[in-house]
Amino acid sequence: MAILDLSAGSVVGFGFENQSNLTEVRGILRAHGIQLLILMNMVFVAFWMSEAMAEKKELTMAIGMAIAPYNIPETNSGIELDIVREALGAKGYAIVPKYVPFARRNMELLEKRVDGVLTINTNSGIEAFYSDEHIACENVVVSLKKKGLKFEKIEDLKGKSVVAFQEATIYLGEDFAAMAKENPKYRELAKQELQINLLYGDRVDAIVLDKNIFLYLKKRNQKMDTTQPVDVAYIFKPTPFRVAFSSRKVRDDFNEGLRKLRESGRYDEIVKGYLGTR
Repeated sequence: MAILDLSAGSVVGFGFENQSNLTEVRGILRAHGIQLLILMNMVFVAFWMSEAMAEKKELTMAIGMAIAPYNIPETNSGIELDIVREALGAKGYAIVPKYVPFARRNMELLEKRVDGVLTINTNSGIEAFYSDEHIACENVVVSLKKKGLKFEKIEDLKGKSVVAFQEATIYLGEDFAAMAKENPKYRELAKQELQINLLYGDRVDAIVLDKNIFLYLKKRNQKMDTTQPVDVAYIFKPTPFRVAFSSRKVRDDFNEGLRKLRESGRYDEIVKGYLGTR
Protein backbone atom coordinates (compact mmCIF):
# COMPACT_ATOMS: atom_id res chain seq x y z
CA MET A 1 0.00 0.00 0.00
CA ALA A 2 1.34 3.43 -0.96
CA ILE A 3 1.84 6.07 1.74
CA LEU A 4 1.93 9.68 0.59
CA ASP A 5 3.63 12.23 2.79
CA LEU A 6 4.00 15.29 0.62
CA SER A 7 4.75 17.55 3.56
CA ALA A 8 7.77 15.46 4.40
CA GLY A 9 8.91 15.48 0.81
CA SER A 10 8.69 11.74 0.14
CA VAL A 11 6.39 9.13 -1.24
CA VAL A 12 6.88 5.70 0.22
CA GLY A 13 5.65 2.59 -1.55
CA PHE A 14 5.87 3.71 -5.21
CA GLY A 15 9.62 4.05 -5.50
CA PHE A 16 9.48 7.86 -5.86
CA GLU A 17 12.13 8.90 -3.40
CA ASN A 18 13.81 11.70 -5.38
CA GLN A 19 12.59 15.28 -5.69
CA SER A 20 11.84 15.22 -9.45
CA ASN A 21 9.57 12.25 -9.12
CA LEU A 22 7.85 13.84 -6.15
CA THR A 23 7.16 17.03 -8.12
CA GLU A 24 5.69 14.97 -10.94
CA VAL A 25 3.38 13.13 -8.54
CA ARG A 26 2.28 16.40 -6.99
CA GLY A 27 1.41 17.74 -10.46
CA ILE A 28 -0.58 14.65 -11.32
CA LEU A 29 -2.49 14.85 -8.04
CA ARG A 30 -3.23 18.53 -8.51
CA ALA A 31 -4.46 17.95 -12.08
CA HIS A 32 -6.73 15.12 -11.01
CA GLY A 33 -7.94 17.15 -8.04
CA ILE A 34 -8.94 20.06 -10.27
CA GLN A 35 -10.69 17.71 -12.68
CA LEU A 36 -12.56 16.08 -9.81
CA LEU A 37 -13.59 19.47 -8.44
CA ILE A 38 -14.86 20.56 -11.86
CA LEU A 39 -16.78 17.29 -12.24
CA MET A 40 -18.38 17.69 -8.82
CA ASN A 41 -19.41 21.26 -9.65
CA MET A 42 -20.92 20.13 -12.93
CA VAL A 43 -22.94 17.42 -11.18
CA PHE A 44 -24.17 19.90 -8.59
CA VAL A 45 -25.20 22.46 -11.21
CA ALA A 46 -26.96 19.81 -13.29
CA PHE A 47 -28.85 18.57 -10.23
CA TRP A 48 -29.82 22.11 -9.22
CA MET A 49 -31.02 22.93 -12.73
CA SER A 50 -33.07 19.74 -12.94
CA GLU A 51 -34.73 20.55 -9.62
CA ALA A 52 -35.45 24.11 -10.69
CA MET A 53 -36.91 22.94 -14.01
CA ALA A 54 -39.08 20.41 -12.22
CA GLU A 55 -40.38 23.08 -9.90
CA LYS A 56 -41.22 25.39 -12.81
CA LYS A 57 -42.60 22.74 -15.17
CA GLU A 58 -45.46 24.05 -17.25
CA LEU A 59 -48.43 21.92 -18.22
CA THR A 60 -50.69 22.85 -21.10
CA MET A 61 -54.26 21.91 -20.19
CA ALA A 62 -57.14 21.73 -22.69
CA ILE A 63 -60.39 23.32 -21.53
CA GLY A 64 -63.54 22.58 -23.47
CA MET A 65 -66.13 23.84 -21.00
CA ALA A 66 -65.42 27.57 -20.98
CA ILE A 67 -68.48 28.45 -18.93
CA ALA A 68 -68.57 30.64 -15.82
CA PRO A 69 -68.17 29.93 -12.98
CA TYR A 70 -66.22 26.78 -13.88
CA ASN A 71 -63.75 28.20 -16.41
CA ILE A 72 -63.62 31.88 -17.36
CA PRO A 73 -61.32 32.60 -20.35
CA GLU A 74 -61.36 36.37 -19.88
CA THR A 75 -59.59 36.09 -16.53
CA ASN A 76 -58.10 32.57 -16.77
CA SER A 77 -59.94 31.69 -13.58
CA GLY A 78 -62.99 29.78 -12.38
CA ILE A 79 -63.95 27.11 -9.88
CA GLU A 80 -62.51 24.21 -11.88
CA LEU A 81 -59.49 26.05 -13.23
CA ASP A 82 -58.55 27.39 -9.79
CA ILE A 83 -58.88 23.95 -8.19
CA VAL A 84 -56.70 22.33 -10.85
CA ARG A 85 -54.18 25.18 -10.75
CA GLU A 86 -53.77 25.08 -6.97
CA ALA A 87 -53.74 21.29 -6.71
CA LEU A 88 -50.91 21.10 -9.25
CA GLY A 89 -49.23 24.23 -7.93
CA ALA A 90 -48.78 22.53 -4.58
CA LYS A 91 -46.52 20.02 -6.37
CA GLY A 92 -44.49 22.62 -8.27
CA TYR A 93 -46.39 22.74 -11.55
CA ALA A 94 -47.70 25.76 -13.46
CA ILE A 95 -50.54 25.38 -15.94
CA VAL A 96 -51.21 27.10 -19.26
CA PRO A 97 -54.92 26.94 -20.23
CA LYS A 98 -55.75 26.14 -23.84
CA TYR A 99 -59.38 26.84 -24.68
CA VAL A 100 -60.76 24.57 -27.38
CA PRO A 101 -64.21 23.50 -28.62
CA PHE A 102 -65.73 20.93 -26.28
CA ALA A 103 -65.75 18.25 -28.97
CA ARG A 104 -62.08 18.93 -29.76
CA ARG A 105 -60.62 18.57 -26.27
CA ASN A 106 -60.10 14.78 -26.44
CA MET A 107 -58.17 14.98 -29.71
CA GLU A 108 -55.84 17.56 -28.18
CA LEU A 109 -54.66 14.91 -25.73
CA LEU A 110 -54.58 12.07 -28.26
CA GLU A 111 -52.44 14.18 -30.59
CA LYS A 112 -50.17 15.12 -27.68
CA ARG A 113 -50.81 18.82 -28.11
CA VAL A 114 -51.60 19.16 -24.39
CA ASP A 115 -50.56 17.52 -21.14
CA GLY A 116 -54.07 17.09 -19.82
CA VAL A 117 -57.78 17.74 -20.29
CA LEU A 118 -60.23 19.26 -17.82
CA THR A 119 -63.91 18.35 -17.36
CA ILE A 120 -63.74 14.79 -18.63
CA ASN A 121 -64.98 11.32 -17.63
CA THR A 122 -63.50 7.85 -17.81
CA ASN A 123 -66.05 6.97 -20.50
CA SER A 124 -64.51 9.54 -22.86
CA GLY A 125 -63.06 6.79 -25.03
CA ILE A 126 -59.43 7.93 -24.76
CA GLU A 127 -56.62 6.19 -22.92
CA ALA A 128 -55.20 8.47 -20.26
CA PHE A 129 -54.42 8.66 -16.57
CA TYR A 130 -57.64 9.85 -14.95
CA SER A 131 -57.63 11.75 -11.68
CA ASP A 132 -59.98 11.46 -8.75
CA GLU A 133 -63.27 13.34 -9.14
CA HIS A 134 -62.55 17.02 -8.63
CA ILE A 135 -65.88 18.69 -9.47
CA ALA A 136 -69.50 17.67 -10.03
CA CYS A 137 -72.09 19.47 -12.13
CA GLU A 138 -75.74 19.15 -11.15
CA ASN A 139 -78.66 20.49 -13.14
CA VAL A 140 -81.68 21.64 -11.17
CA VAL A 141 -85.16 23.09 -11.63
CA VAL A 142 -85.58 26.53 -10.05
CA SER A 143 -88.93 28.26 -9.47
CA LEU A 144 -90.14 31.18 -7.37
CA LYS A 145 -91.35 29.96 -3.99
CA LYS A 146 -94.46 32.13 -4.18
CA LYS A 147 -95.72 30.01 -7.09
CA GLY A 148 -95.91 26.94 -4.88
CA LEU A 149 -94.83 24.58 -7.67
CA LYS A 150 -93.48 21.13 -6.88
CA PHE A 151 -91.13 19.31 -9.23
CA GLU A 152 -90.34 15.81 -8.03
CA LYS A 153 -89.87 14.20 -11.45
CA ILE A 154 -89.42 15.25 -15.05
CA GLU A 155 -93.08 14.65 -15.85
CA ASP A 156 -94.00 17.46 -13.46
CA LEU A 157 -92.59 19.92 -16.00
CA LYS A 158 -95.30 19.08 -18.52
CA GLY A 159 -97.59 21.99 -19.27
CA LYS A 160 -95.35 24.47 -17.42
CA SER A 161 -93.47 27.32 -19.02
CA VAL A 162 -89.89 26.11 -18.82
CA VAL A 163 -86.69 27.75 -20.05
CA ALA A 164 -83.59 25.52 -20.15
CA PHE A 165 -80.02 25.94 -21.31
CA GLN A 166 -79.09 25.35 -24.95
CA GLU A 167 -79.14 21.67 -26.02
CA ALA A 168 -80.60 20.59 -22.68
CA THR A 169 -82.67 17.98 -24.52
CA ILE A 170 -79.40 16.31 -25.56
CA TYR A 171 -77.73 16.32 -22.17
CA LEU A 172 -80.67 15.61 -19.84
CA GLY A 173 -81.82 12.31 -21.26
CA GLU A 174 -84.67 10.83 -23.26
CA ASP A 175 -87.40 11.51 -20.71
CA PHE A 176 -86.55 15.20 -20.62
CA ALA A 177 -86.37 15.36 -24.41
CA ALA A 178 -89.81 13.74 -24.67
CA MET A 179 -91.26 16.25 -22.18
CA ALA A 180 -89.77 19.16 -24.13
CA LYS A 181 -91.13 17.85 -27.41
CA GLU A 182 -94.67 17.63 -26.04
CA ASN A 183 -94.54 20.94 -24.16
CA PRO A 184 -95.30 24.00 -26.32
CA LYS A 185 -94.19 26.22 -23.44
CA TYR A 186 -90.67 24.80 -23.43
CA ARG A 187 -87.73 26.72 -24.92
CA GLU A 188 -83.95 26.98 -24.67
CA LEU A 189 -81.61 29.95 -24.44
CA ALA A 190 -77.91 30.23 -25.21
CA LYS A 191 -77.45 33.24 -22.91
CA GLN A 192 -78.13 31.89 -19.46
CA GLU A 193 -78.20 35.37 -17.91
CA LEU A 194 -81.61 35.70 -19.54
CA GLN A 195 -82.86 32.70 -17.59
CA ILE A 196 -82.26 34.60 -14.37
CA ASN A 197 -84.12 37.65 -15.67
CA LEU A 198 -87.10 35.56 -16.76
CA LEU A 199 -87.26 33.69 -13.46
CA TYR A 200 -87.10 36.71 -11.15
CA GLY A 201 -89.26 38.72 -13.52
CA ASP A 202 -91.97 36.09 -12.97
CA ARG A 203 -92.23 35.46 -16.69
CA VAL A 204 -91.73 31.68 -16.54
CA ASP A 205 -92.72 28.89 -14.21
CA ALA A 206 -89.26 27.39 -13.97
CA ILE A 207 -85.75 27.41 -15.35
CA VAL A 208 -83.45 24.43 -15.81
CA LEU A 209 -79.71 24.94 -15.45
CA ASP A 210 -76.60 23.91 -13.53
CA LYS A 211 -76.88 24.78 -9.84
CA ASN A 212 -73.50 26.53 -9.65
CA ILE A 213 -74.20 28.52 -12.80
CA PHE A 214 -77.50 29.63 -11.25
CA LEU A 215 -75.83 30.77 -8.02
CA TYR A 216 -73.04 32.54 -9.91
CA LEU A 217 -75.37 34.43 -12.26
CA LYS A 218 -77.81 35.24 -9.46
CA LYS A 219 -75.01 36.78 -7.40
CA ARG A 220 -73.98 39.07 -10.28
CA ASN A 221 -77.39 40.04 -11.61
CA GLN A 222 -78.05 43.77 -11.26
CA LYS A 223 -81.35 44.00 -13.15
CA MET A 224 -83.72 41.90 -11.07
CA ASP A 225 -84.64 41.45 -7.41
CA THR A 226 -82.78 38.20 -6.81
CA THR A 227 -83.56 38.24 -3.08
CA GLN A 228 -86.93 36.61 -3.83
CA PRO A 229 -87.10 33.10 -2.27
CA VAL A 230 -86.87 30.19 -4.67
CA ASP A 231 -87.45 26.44 -4.63
CA VAL A 232 -84.74 24.25 -6.06
CA ALA A 233 -85.70 20.77 -7.25
CA TYR A 234 -83.02 18.10 -7.62
CA ILE A 235 -84.50 15.74 -10.21
CA PHE A 236 -81.34 15.13 -12.26
CA LYS A 237 -78.34 13.02 -11.30
CA PRO A 238 -75.09 14.91 -10.66
CA THR A 239 -72.32 14.43 -13.22
CA PRO A 240 -68.87 14.06 -11.66
CA PHE A 241 -65.82 15.07 -13.65
CA ARG A 242 -62.12 14.26 -13.58
CA VAL A 243 -58.91 15.50 -15.18
CA ALA A 244 -57.18 13.29 -17.77
CA PHE A 245 -53.37 13.41 -17.87
CA SER A 246 -50.79 11.99 -20.26
CA SER A 247 -48.46 11.29 -17.31
CA ARG A 248 -49.14 8.92 -14.44
CA LYS A 249 -46.83 10.88 -12.14
CA VAL A 250 -48.56 14.18 -12.82
CA ARG A 251 -51.92 12.49 -12.22
CA ASP A 252 -50.69 11.15 -8.88
CA ASP A 253 -49.29 14.55 -7.92
CA PHE A 254 -52.61 16.17 -8.80
CA ASN A 255 -54.57 13.69 -6.68
CA GLU A 256 -52.32 14.40 -3.71
CA GLY A 257 -52.68 18.14 -4.18
CA LEU A 258 -56.46 17.80 -4.52
CA ARG A 259 -56.67 15.80 -1.32
CA LYS A 260 -54.76 18.48 0.56
CA LEU A 261 -57.03 21.20 -0.87
CA ARG A 262 -60.07 19.39 0.50
CA GLU A 263 -58.52 18.63 3.87
CA SER A 264 -57.31 22.19 4.42
CA GLY A 265 -60.66 23.73 3.56
CA ARG A 266 -59.15 25.62 0.65
CA TYR A 267 -61.36 23.72 -1.82
CA ASP A 268 -64.51 25.14 -0.19
CA GLU A 269 -62.96 28.61 -0.08
CA ILE A 270 -62.47 28.54 -3.86
CA VAL A 271 -66.08 27.55 -4.46
CA LYS A 272 -67.42 30.11 -2.00
CA GLY A 273 -65.41 32.85 -3.69
CA TYR A 274 -67.45 32.41 -6.86
CA LEU A 275 -70.84 31.47 -5.47
CA GLY A 276 -70.97 33.20 -2.11
CA THR A 277 -72.17 29.96 -0.57
CA ARG A 278 -71.30 26.27 -0.41
